[in-house]
Amino acid sequence: MRPEFGPYSLLGPVARHRCKRAGMVASLAVVLAAGVISPAAAAARSVTDRVQAELPSPGGKCKPGHHKHEHHKPRAIEAGGKDKCKGPTGPTGPKGPKGPKGDHGVTGATGPTGPTGATGATGADGIDGVDGVDGVTGATGATGAPGADGVDGATGATGATGADGPTGATGATGATGTNGVDGATGPTGATGATGATGPCSDIDAAQDSNNFELRVALTGGSTFAGIHDLRGVAPRPFLWTDLSTHPDYPAGGEDADGRNVGFVCGAAVNGHSANNGNPIKFDVMTTTGQVWETTCVAVTGTNPATLNCNDANGLPNPWTKVTLQPLATVINGGS
Repeated sequence: MRPEFGPYSLLGPVARHRCKRAGMVASLAVVLAAGVISPAAAAARSVTDRVQAELPSPGGKCKPGHHKHEHHKPRAIEAGGKDKCKGPTGPTGPKGPKGPKGDHGVTGATGPTGPTGATGATGADGIDGVDGVDGVTGATGATGAPGADGVDGATGATGATGADGPTGATGATGATGTNGVDGATGPTGATGATGATGPCSDIDAAQDSNNFELRVALTGGSTFAGIHDLRGVAPRPFLWTDLSTHPDYPAGGEDADGRNVGFVCGAAVNGHSANNGNPIKFDVMTTTGQVWETTCVAVTGTNPATLNCNDANGLPNPWTKVTLQPLATVINGGS
């Protein structure tokens, strides 16, 4: 038996408790140094032991606060080194120094796999990849069976009328139909307005020598001067000159006096002394009674003879209205 645990301990309950706690700290330091227990487990065990030491034993005869303030007398130690009663809990001692860090313990076996966690939210779509190269065109498949006819659609609106096409060739003339029955004669219509005077026709002739003869002819509104060469044995043709192309030929409208000119309706020729180179006069009368005149010269130096109806400058001789026109009941006068 060790002296400190002899039958008569010289230490009181508080002193003995402190000695035990010091011994526990020293033992714990040795265990930590050996790496048998971790510092956290050792601290938890120290606190547990301290609480158990401070609490009164269940069923003890002594309770906290029942001890008198007197010197403790030695007590007999029961089996197991414990007193029958404990004194009041002393104040907490100062925190001991931190023990050295123990070695890492052996890695424990891998625990069982935990249950599968809930499926996370679908991530955002990634960026579209680059289009791949077009594959080779496959062979044309067999033609499918014709589908059933669809339902006829509604009739569309009438389109605009197209442009007229070219006129077709004239068809063959049909057979003449039978004459219909003559209808009853209708009433006589009102007399229409008097139409314009139709073209007049006229002719005149003159001969003053055996060399040539002259003509003037009016037809279709135009007046022509003619000459017929009579020389020689072989017959010669008539040669004509259109006098209606000369300036101021009377063909409607008004004259310088504001009178209605009318249209030529008669013609005459005066060829006296024409064989001597004198002017030949061609006169016309209009539908309003006016008399107009122009002149030509017979040229016998040519073969056949011809008429020259131009002036000295080579311009056609104009028509002129004769001075004093015929007037009804007048004698040696005129208008």
